[in-house]
Amino acid sequence: MTPTPYPTLPKDRFDVYRFFNGLAVDAQEGILPPRSRVPLVKSFLLEHVSSRGNRLVRTPEDIFRALGAEVRLLDDTFAEIRCIEDPPDATASGPRVVGYLEKYDERFFAYYTSDRSELAQRRVRHWIADSADLDSTWFGSQVLQRLWDNDVSRRGDERFGKLTFRHQSIFEMPADADEDGEAQDSDDSVSDGNDDRFEFERRKAAFNMADRIGRIRDSLEKLQSCYSPLHALYGLRFPSRGGLGSHDLYQEGRVTNRSDSFEEHRNLVRYLYRTYRTMLDLTEDVAWHDVEASAFGGSARSIRGVPLVVRFNEHLSPSTFKRWVALALRKGNRFRLWGDPIWMGPTKVHVYGADRHLWQPINIEMTDSSLIAILPQGTCGNTFHRLVTNVQAYVCPELTAWLGASDFKTVIDRSISQSEGGSDEC
Repeated sequence: MTPTPYPTLPKDRFDVYRFFNGLAVDAQEGILPPRSRVPLVKSFLLEHVSSRGNRLVRTPEDIFRALGAEVRLLDDTFAEIRCIEDPPDATASGPRVVGYLEKYDERFFAYYTSDRSELAQRRVRHWIADSADLDSTWFGSQVLQRLWDNDVSRRGDERFGKLTFRHQSIFEMPADADEDGEAQDSDDSVSDGNDDRFEFERRKAAFNMADRIGRIRDSLEKLQSCYSPLHALYGLRFPSRGGLGSHDLYQEGRVTNRSDSFEEHRNLVRYLYRTYRTMLDLTEDVAWHDVEASAFGGSARSIRGVPLVVRFNEHLSPSTFKRWVALALRKGNRFRLWGDPIWMGPTKVHVYGADRHLWQPINIEMTDSSLIAILPQGTCGNTFHRLVTNVQAYVCPELTAWLGASDFKTVIDRSISQSEGGSDEC
């Protein structure tokens, strides 16, 4: 029998914590056969906006009520979320509890849910698509790699770890593909295993490496040097520090609790939040333009700053590049960008566009071997991390990124180091 996924009318956040702790213990006991059907708690780290750059900050209650959700505050920073979903739940007579929202600061919220993973992911994607105020936190492959190198790989050689790799070259096209087919195809057209569905032949890689941490560490670098999609990390397992089980982190800021403690899970999520918040602050500090009055009476303004530069280890074919430009800017695209491309040559495009998160400006140069993005002051640094994450997942699995003269990995390492200094983890 499947347990009730949520407490009944909790009085405060601690009722919710205790209930989720009970689910965690029951789920951990069910790891051994026969498996129980206890729902696992998932946390989604969501990003809003900070007041840096004089941007309008909204409360999570306002954001989620505008999305049609019912919000019941349990305290100043913790709320119960109820929704009527499409299709509606046949067992519910009205809005049902779909989880809880915790405000970490003005910019970051954690959404805790014990609904099925596919349902929870679809709900969060809809929230983000329907609200310019929300975005995922983007733990791209390079971030996951540094978390593995600097944290997980040091949690004990005999502990079990798990790395998930995923790369799909969804923009790759045969050189003789007709343009009508390109125009009608969607950037969501990833094979779902349906044998009756036509699909272009293109690179796809999706698999797990689960083993003792010492064995993974000894093998990973050699395997990555032989097969570039192994640079496209999608998920990373954190073994529990103080008990049984683990926690799985995925690129879109989703963390699944497989440990016997929700409290430890929440501590890990807060550690990841601090890492990401520090990374965004550092990104914006480096990338935002300095705007200064010129010497001409202060009426003209000169702009100085540094770009994000992403270099691919492989060149894209002309047909693949053309498809990437067409689909990366259309409505509902994975990159969440808008703009009209200005073609400077067969494999070079300038875009003076906008990020659909907060509708802030962004200037981009796309070529068959690189992407360069300039972030005007006030535009959310989350845009950079979404770009790098999706380029590595869908365009080129192995790449190098810089913020100006600084290696992107250096920014990530500094963020992890500063976050570990104030970690909540046990």
